[in-house]
Amino acid sequence: MTDFARRAASLLAAALVATLGIPALAQQGAPMRVRGTITRIDGDKLAVKTVEGQSLVIALAPDATVVSVVPEKLAAIKPGRFVGTAARPSGDHWTALEVHVFPVGSRLGEGHRPWAPEPGATMTNADVTAVVVHAGRTALTLSTGGQNYVIDVPKGTPVVAMNPGTRSLVKKGAYVYFNQVEAAPDGSLSAKQIGVSKDKRYPVK
Repeated sequence: MTDFARRAASLLAAALVATLGIPALAQQGAPMRVRGTITRIDGDKLAVKTVEGQSLVIALAPDATVVSVVPEKLAAIKPGRFVGTAARPSGDHWTALEVHVFPVGSRLGEGHRPWAPEPGATMTNADVTAVVVHAGRTALTLSTGGQNYVIDVPKGTPVVAMNPGTRSLVKKGAYVYFNQVEAAPDGSLSAKQIGVSKDKRYPVK
């Protein structure tokens, strides 16, 4: 292939990605995160307008897991609950960006790791071992992998419960998120799990 042909092929591939509105990451086979609003439903195919303004069509598996995302009170979080929190590092503590309260018995995504949407931030899914309230601020101690992480939760931080949901929640106008959208070789998108909220503030990221 000549240099001109290679350059033309590269430009064509880039144009296709831009036209289809499918992130290059998905083209490489890595699952992607999607947040947005359902604008149309055709059987198992959901048309989603993402928070970035893209229009995607995602096929939801017939047996997909549905999670109902509803506001929760921070005071409801007690030692022994399993939660997840995105947070920014702040000295030897972290400052929460959002807190997810999982159903009793769930250990979904347990661990401490980088959180891609914000550089430097982390996601910690772990057991709550201590809750301390001081000066209007709540501090949660989360324990996983033999390590403790102290998470400061300022007033106003979004706190949501991630409850089991049903397919009836998946409807036009619903605010949704997908943590793992897979792209097939032909560029079609699919997912086996969806989170649904009636409030566009949740989930936030």
